[in-house]
Amino acid sequence: MNIELFIARRKALGLSQKALADGICTQATLSKFENNGKAPAIRIVAQLCQRLNLQLEDVFPTERVADAAVLKVLEQVEFDLITAEFQDAEKQLAKIAHQPRHDQETKLQYCYLKGYVAALTDQPISDVLFNFDQIITDLDEAHITIYTQLAYCGTGIAYQRDGDNEKAQYYFEKVRHALPNLSLETTASVWRVINLSYYTGAFYAHLGEQAEGLRLLNYGIKVCSQFHVTYYAARIKFLQAQLATDRDQVQEYLCDAAAFARINTNRQLLKKISNYSQSHSIPAK
Repeated sequence: MNIELFIARRKALGLSQKALADGICTQATLSKFENNGKAPAIRIVAQLCQRLNLQLEDVFPTERVADAAVLKVLEQVEFDLITAEFQDAEKQLAKIAHQPRHDQETKLQYCYLKGYVAALTDQPISDVLFNFDQIITDLDEAHITIYTQLAYCGTGIAYQRDGDNEKAQYYFEKVRHALPNLSLETTASVWRVINLSYYTGAFYAHLGEQAEGLRLLNYGIKVCSQFHVTYYAARIKFLQAQLATDRDQVQEYLCDAAAFARINTNRQLLKKISNYSQSHSIPAK
């Protein structure tokens, strides 16, 4: 790695570590990279390099950059999951199914997203588990990354959709206990923690444990607020509306959900909110 060039360019542009990292990663993450050579995910380095008008090839050897095209597609797939565009996510994954994945982070992200898309489009549970098993038993065998928790959550989603709540709860329980301690260092980790709180909260609400479901969803909203994330906020607010019992509270949640959905141009969710409001005779404020 040519970290010296990276640092020299940052200083030449008059950027502090804090200014360079802003909106991409924490200053601590950037500091570890510059001082100790601890490279974050390649997509983070790509964003940092772009801000410095550098190419990835200037900093990393060619083999680390080989996944750049795949990573671009994976970022779109992850965004599709946030906006519930599951069919588009499936099409995007099909485009890169036979492309090689060199970097460990790329392999983890691919398996996590492929497993989620399979779970959320009701594909055979064996296909879902195959992707998550690769994370749990091989790629993150020591269970030290957030991908293990994403794999647990995705496995829970699959079992829930398969009608096996007992097995689903086994995995969602792991996520529920780990959630408060998960890192929020990068934009991607923030989105993924919100993802975990959303699906885990939805599961406990599905079990009839409304209080626990709302607690988990509220944690998701707290993270959304802290890091100014609006995409998941709309979905969480809509789910909260469906769980609330006070009519005024329901209306407030629906208004919030609709506002966030409009900001994000999430037409599918806006339609769901409208249909729900009409079916429950809840007027818009």
